[in-house]
Amino acid sequence: MHASATQHIQQLRRQWLIQGQVQGVGFRPFVYRLARELQLQGYVRNDGQGVTVEAQGAAKQLARFERRLQTDKPGLAVIDSIYTTHVTPNAHEDGFIIVHSEADGATARVTIDTALCDMCKRELLDPIDRRHGYALINCTHCGPRYSIVNGIPYDRPNTTMAGFDMCPDCEDEYTDPADRRYHAQPIACHACGPTLQLLAPTGDPFDADPIARAAELLLDGGIVAIKGLGGFHLAVRADDENAVQRLRQRKQRDAKPFAVMVRDIDAAKHLARLSDEAAKLLRSAVCPIVLAEANNAAALAQSIAPGVHRVGLMLPYTPIHHLLYAAEPRLNLLVMTSANLTDEPLVIDNDEAVERLGGLCDALLLHDRPIARRVDDSVVIDMPDAPPLPIRRARGYAPAPLRLPIAADEPGLCVGGELKNTVAVVRGDEVILSQHLGDLKHPLALEAFEQAVHDLMALFEVQPRWVACDAHPLYLSTQRAKRWAEQWGVPLIEVQHHHAHAAALLAEHRMTEPILAAVCDGVGYGDDGGVWGGELLLAGAMGYRRLAHLRPLRLPGGDAAARDTRRCALALLYQAFGDDFADHPVALRLYPSRDERTVLATMIKNNVRCAESTAAGRVFDGVAALLGLCSENRHEAEAPMKLEAAASMVGQLGVGLKLDAEVTGDVIDLAPMVRQLLVAEAKGSSKHELAAAFHAGFADAWAELVGHAAATTGVRCVGLTGGVFCNERLTTTLSERLTAARLRVLRHEAVPPNDGGLALGQAYAAIDHLKDTEG
Repeated sequence: MHASATQHIQQLRRQWLIQGQVQGVGFRPFVYRLARELQLQGYVRNDGQGVTVEAQGAAKQLARFERRLQTDKPGLAVIDSIYTTHVTPNAHEDGFIIVHSEADGATARVTIDTALCDMCKRELLDPIDRRHGYALINCTHCGPRYSIVNGIPYDRPNTTMAGFDMCPDCEDEYTDPADRRYHAQPIACHACGPTLQLLAPTGDPFDADPIARAAELLLDGGIVAIKGLGGFHLAVRADDENAVQRLRQRKQRDAKPFAVMVRDIDAAKHLARLSDEAAKLLRSAVCPIVLAEANNAAALAQSIAPGVHRVGLMLPYTPIHHLLYAAEPRLNLLVMTSANLTDEPLVIDNDEAVERLGGLCDALLLHDRPIARRVDDSVVIDMPDAPPLPIRRARGYAPAPLRLPIAADEPGLCVGGELKNTVAVVRGDEVILSQHLGDLKHPLALEAFEQAVHDLMALFEVQPRWVACDAHPLYLSTQRAKRWAEQWGVPLIEVQHHHAHAAALLAEHRMTEPILAAVCDGVGYGDDGGVWGGELLLAGAMGYRRLAHLRPLRLPGGDAAARDTRRCALALLYQAFGDDFADHPVALRLYPSRDERTVLATMIKNNVRCAESTAAGRVFDGVAALLGLCSENRHEAEAPMKLEAAASMVGQLGVGLKLDAEVTGDVIDLAPMVRQLLVAEAKGSSKHELAAAFHAGFADAWAELVGHAAATTGVRCVGLTGGVFCNERLTTTLSERLTAARLRVLRHEAVPPNDGGLALGQAYAAIDHLKDTEG
């Protein structure tokens, strides 16, 4: 009697709600196998919140089960939280099963798209495997997720694979809990799945094996549009200068560097100096583009990355990429750039590809698995002494949520900025940041932005009760935010641009206390209506105080100076030399035409049609022009990139020339540094030495300013944010100066320092504002 009672007491039942990246990663079959191993009864299912598990058995076995849910989980799984509940045992249950998904309240995480796993790659290239050569092979460990999902929970009927019925072999794998493809929603094979085609630019199919013919075209210097996970690439041999130049002409991309896909990690290390962390990231499931210092530029066409010291590298991450390299051993280096004309959105639809890309390429290699949304490649900078710096957050990262240290009482929408746009929906303490959407000034890009907003709201079932935007009244994202807030009858919260940058850094590091934020970028609308961009803020989530800034430049023509860097150089000369600046030899070199020089000089001296700007980005533009490195930004930040490239020729310890700015009160005055720079140039210092000295002097000035502010405010934590801190040399140098002064330095690791992080900052600032208003 006593033994029977003890046996009965040991039969316990518990329920676990597991939240995080747990759908589409093989989590349910993992739970199933684990429960069967431990001889537990119960079930597992996907639902709108994540994965729910109920298991019944002895207390010791349940404890082991709960522990191993976390320690033995699948490689792609990320557990954010586990909620455990004790429930009544079920005396009639026998065994452990996977039950049909439920779709109540979509708060589950959508899984990221990932690179082809090693097991699928082996099958892909194995002549005796039934999926040998199948261009859309995948399993629960790899392949498309976010780019194919239409709704939560993540089940096949809610994906773009819904129209493809499984063959008996695939169905056997899909329903076998012991199989790697158990409940792999995009499962497919030659017999039942999407198929590959190679089309001529007219849309007519080639009468040849698609992979073999495409590889042959690439080898011969042809341009091939290739459909990937989240859109099309334009591919061409990266070691064929004529082919690369032809691609530039057709794509209308004069100078912006191209990314290069290399055959393997050894090829990547041959082309660039890679840190161990960067090499690991290249081989990971995320597989971003890594910008690393080039060490064998001769192996690439000269026009791949003209004038810069880094090369963007990535490894093959789709089956199609691997098949192309396997088909032609002589192909080793391929340009892989987004398939669009400059500033247009990424192409994802097959018919649209023929229409929009037919004039850009010699063939289109595509499949008929639909893409649900555009997802571009992610980009990071290899930082040798720090984690990689995100520059573009997209494939492999989006839409993984970012958690705030506070929670919103009601859901919201944040629309970001106008350049490098991302948007976000907010629910509770989660900010679900979209993939990179790009610059919104092109009509097609603005249309894609609106589609992305509504897509994100629908996918995560968020109906915003508030909307946050940038304070700039002319930003297209701000104008759309105002319209939506009015339509929905909800509050609109405008967040100052540089405060949003600082708040993004605070959110990323889950900081609740204010920091000293050095915010350096190209442009942002200031509270005084001016153009800001070189700011020291005492910033918390709810608000900020402007402590100091760069001395304003008088930029002739306003926005025109962002492209014509010579105008920024003239503004620096005016600061340095006063009214006689137009007669300086450098001004004569910048503008040989006396009439043009006189008009611009008059505008500056009389402050007519000029924008007063503290933007650090324009300073870097101007110095690049003063040194003759770049007279025009043909793409964003071309001049600063060339300035950093010139500085990279001089090691950090080899900067003998010292340039000093004047830090007085709340202003950094760069005029003395400009005068010293030009004197040193006249005495024969090289452009490389001058560029390196400028970086060091600029960092010194900011370190001095921040040091004063830290002593005054007592705040010892400093954040570096804004697009100028995409400059690795400046970021590293300033970080070293601040650390030496025993200040804690925060840098971006999860979202970009550029405008790609604004939506996250808007979310944190808006939530704090709403709570303060309600309080």
